[in-house]
Amino acid sequence: MSKIHRGGRSAEGEPLSAGRVEYLEAARARARAKHIRRTVIIVAALTIVILFATGMVGSSIARAKDLVDSVHIALTPASGWPQQTGITDPDTVVPMSGSFVEKGGDSCAVYSLSGTRLNSIQSGYARPAIAVGKNRFVLYNRSGNELRVESRTQNLYTKTMDSTIALCAVANAGQVAVVTDSTDSAAKLTVYNSAMEQALSWNLTSEQGTPLRMAFSPDSRRLAVAAVTATGGQLATNLYALPLSQGDPVQLGTEASVPQWMGWMSNGFLLVLYENRAVLYNTTGGSIGERASYDFGGATLVSVSAGNSGAALLLSSGQTCTAVLLDGELQVGYSGSVPAANHIVLAQNDGFYLLTDSTVERFDHAGQFQWSQTLPARPQALIEGKQILVFTGNTVQAVTPPEEASSSQ
Repeated sequence: MSKIHRGGRSAEGEPLSAGRVEYLEAARARARAKHIRRTVIIVAALTIVILFATGMVGSSIARAKDLVDSVHIALTPASGWPQQTGITDPDTVVPMSGSFVEKGGDSCAVYSLSGTRLNSIQSGYARPAIAVGKNRFVLYNRSGNELRVESRTQNLYTKTMDSTIALCAVANAGQVAVVTDSTDSAAKLTVYNSAMEQALSWNLTSEQGTPLRMAFSPDSRRLAVAAVTATGGQLATNLYALPLSQGDPVQLGTEASVPQWMGWMSNGFLLVLYENRAVLYNTTGGSIGERASYDFGGATLVSVSAGNSGAALLLSSGQTCTAVLLDGELQVGYSGSVPAANHIVLAQNDGFYLLTDSTVERFDHAGQFQWSQTLPARPQALIEGKQILVFTGNTVQAVTPPEEASSSQ
């Protein structure tokens, strides 16, 4: 009867040589990798079979690709932090499901939250920009007519538009909205489904304006559009909610200001930050329009971070910085002076982070200082998940709060 032997000895009990041990470890690694690939293939095959059996083909195939990505990320061994991404001056860092995308210049890098590189792109675009959804993002050329739809691990589609691209947005369910120049209107807005098949188009008149900001609702059923137009020599913003299934755009309001940021607080409420105030809009029911507002009091908006529970604003007045925490109805939970900073990040539990020229600062919901960590270079972005990831130069590192670091020793 054969026996199973493990460890660093041969079947006869003799110690294995270093070369033999290395060979066996490499063989085990290959077997593990083969098992992971087999699992991914089986999951993908079963998903596609189910989709065909239930009649949900077309755009559901694109969702199957997202599912395969999720399985791949879950089964890939963690590489850990820190990691050098190769992007020395990131201008955009956005979290996705189990990952994040970082853009600097014409380059993009996608990493899992455990430190594994998933995707890397160098587009060569003259004026690159990205729009990010839950599982995919669009990299597009604002001085050209090409865009790339990328999953977390690979290119899904590359599309050439008939005219110059001005703006893109991506829904959590994978739909893509594209604004292009138009010869017979102020701008053309086209919405594609997750398989990049055209779903609808809207030619905006000069009175309606040119889209400057767009955002899909969390359930991917509506698209908010902030279009800027000139009225009486002054710029004004017309705000619309566009249903994707049927119906015409619904105008939510007009503001004599240019939108600085826009995002959904929930499927029914839209937050828009203008030059001098924040406005919460109701987009459904019988009371469509402005619901609440918060005035900046003459201060300048430096940074914003929002979530379902509210928003964190960083305002500047000369040499003074103020942090403001707003709830889902724009009621002030905290407002107070803070150290000079460049970014504010709303914490998942409560409170907020500040990114200064050399530190990460943590405050609770009442504005009480909790901890600070000095970094070797200026922090440019922060993502909070199972770990606190901070982006400095071309490096992403995990920051451990002092109390957690001391308790682990």
